[in-house]
Amino acid sequence: MAYIEIEKSIKTDDWSMLELHSHKHYEIYFLERGTRTLILSNVLYELTGPSLVIIPPRVVHKTEGGPFARHNVNVSNDYLNAYQKSTLDQKSLKIINLNDGQKNSFLQLLDKAYGISKSDKNYEHKINALFSYGITLLDGVLPAKKQPKSLSPNALPPTMLRILDYLNSHYEENITLDFLSDKFFISKSTLIYNFKKYTDRSPIDFLLAVRLSKAKQMLITSNKSVDLISSECGFSSANYFGLIFKRKEKVSPLAFRKLQREKT
Repeated sequence: MAYIEIEKSIKTDDWSMLELHSHKHYEIYFLERGTRTLILSNVLYELTGPSLVIIPPRVVHKTEGGPFARHNVNVSNDYLNAYQKSTLDQKSLKIINLNDGQKNSFLQLLDKAYGISKSDKNYEHKINALFSYGITLLDGVLPAKKQPKSLSPNALPPTMLRILDYLNSHYEENITLDFLSDKFFISKSTLIYNFKKYTDRSPIDFLLAVRLSKAKQMLITSNKSVDLISSECGFSSANYFGLIFKRKEKVSPLAFRKLQREKT
C-alpha cells in the first residue's frame, strides 16, 4: 500500500528513540533546530540543525540528545515515481546541512502540509503536489562536502545489524533467545553480551521495546482495538500487553491513544 506520513515533534528536554530501529519506508528526517546524536547504519554522528538526513528502507538508526524540533516525512517505496526515488537514493545516508533560505523553504512547505485537513476531499492530491515540490527542493541541495566523522570507535558489527533488523521486521513472531542464537549462529552468552554493549539492554528487552514502539504507532495512527494491536505486535495476550504498556508509559493503551489525539 502506497503511503506518505508527515509528523512534527518538539521536545524541550533530553529525549531519545526507545531503540535502534528500521522500517520499510524512506524517512526524510529534518532537524529544524537542536543537536542530536545520530546512529545511522553502523556509524555514530553528531547532527546539528538545520539539517536533513534521508534514511532509506531497512537501515538501522536512532537519535538521542537534548531539546530539539524535527519533522519527519515517511514515504513508502511504491508511493514514489522514478525521479523521486532517484533523488532520495542519491541523497541517502548523507548529512545535508541547510542554510537559512533552504530551511525556510522546507518549513514553509511543511506548514502548508500541516494546514491541510485530512477531511479535505483533495487531501491526497494536495499532499502529493507539496511532496513533489519538496523533492525538487531536495534535488537542489547538496550534502556536506566533508561528512562528519564517527563519534564512536566501536561500529556495530554486521551480525548485530542483521539481528536488529530482523527484530524490527519480525517483532510480531514468537522470538526467543534460543531462536536468535540458532538463527544467527551465535552463542546466547555472546548475544546477550553484544546487546548489552551496543543497546544497553538484553535481546528480549530490546524486542519488547520494539513491540511497544510499534504498538504506540498503531494506537496513534489507527482505530484498531487493543486486542488486535497486542496480537499484531507479538504480545501473548491483551492483558499482558496492557500490563507492560502501563508499566512503561504510566497510562493504559486507550488512555495513551486519547492523550496523543488530544495533542493533534
